[in-house]
Amino acid sequence: MKYIQTLITMVVSGAVLALGSSVMAQTVKPCVVTVVRIQGQARYSLGDNAWHPLVVGKVLGAGAIIQSAVNSSVDIVLSGSAVAMPQAAPSPNTIVFAPDPNVRGLVSYKPMVEQNVIRLWGNTVLAVDKLTQFDTGVQTVSDTELDLRAGRIFFSVKKMSATSQFIIKIPDGVAGIRGSAGWGDYAGNWAMIQGSAVLSQIRNGLAHTVVINSGSEHDAATGNVTLIPKDIMGNLMGTLTSLISLYQVPGGEQPPQFDTSQCYTSWITGKRE
Repeated sequence: MKYIQTLITMVVSGAVLALGSSVMAQTVKPCVVTVVRIQGQARYSLGDNAWHPLVVGKVLGAGAIIQSAVNSSVDIVLSGSAVAMPQAAPSPNTIVFAPDPNVRGLVSYKPMVEQNVIRLWGNTVLAVDKLTQFDTGVQTVSDTELDLRAGRIFFSVKKMSATSQFIIKIPDGVAGIRGSAGWGDYAGNWAMIQGSAVLSQIRNGLAHTVVINSGSEHDAATGNVTLIPKDIMGNLMGTLTSLISLYQVPGGEQPPQFDTSQCYTSWITGKRE
């Protein structure tokens, strides 16, 4: 009898889990990346080795690769739906989606709620491997996986549910982020100005895992975690304030002009393209 009861319990539990998985699969929805600011030049690919100019207002999904050019930067927002970008013409007070291709005459966009925001500095390649979320009825669970293949990024990640994850991969490791802000590069140099991160790298054939708390930085060359100098901390806080509060695109102003044959660097060969 006890065996039968146990068997029934297992079967019922399996059915409930299967049902839960089915419901989850139905409610999981892809999230998107919205480009909210570009200084200089940038491009994107959908993973097919074909590159296209990146413009403000462009909306991308999982599988996209974003690359910033020399002396350029790109700000992106990761969210459940595209960010509405206000335009200066013809109706400055009307919120509309920015067109693609080129966008001109944009005015400031100030986010109304906390967003997951990332800034790509120059010569940076960032791939969006996974970007989903689903609503359990009690909370929203998100799953974000980014691949930092070259360069460095500054990030501000909002607080998430306990079952959510935000992962940034680098060539020889991975960093787990939760309700945090800071910057990191593809080599594993990492600094946190809010919250904390867990960084795991392969060093000399062995896994090297460190916890980087607020106000600390990780040196990829030595593997040591030390305090961030006060002057650098102040600069980082200024970047964070700028990143999460205001996105500004100068109306009608042309971006800096670069030799397009020289402004991108291959993260595979290290040579200019």
